[in-house]
Amino acid sequence: MTLDSGSGLIAHYEELRGQAVASPASVRSLGYALFTRQGMAAWAHVWRSYTIEPPTPAFPVAAASHPVPLELRTQVAVVLAGIIVHLQKQEVCSC
Repeated sequence: MTLDSGSGLIAHYEELRGQAVASPASVRSLGYALFTRQGMAAWAHVWRSYTIEPPTPAFPVAAASHPVPLELRTQVAVVLAGIIVHLQKQEVCSC
């Protein structure tokens, strides 16, 4: 097994080392528990098999673009603003 910095193994090992020298009352990670109970080889094996998948977007990329033209969106916003102002005047006036 090689320890290359590209996998992040060395950085996470240093993180565990920091936990080991911290005060006894400090919170330690599950990786630290694995390291102290089963050794460095087991910890390194688990770390290499652990992958973080990038989050999937909630909406497809195509949905992020605006299917409605800017001019139409502007007109809709003006109409909605007019309705809101009119309703607010009715509440104040009670006419």
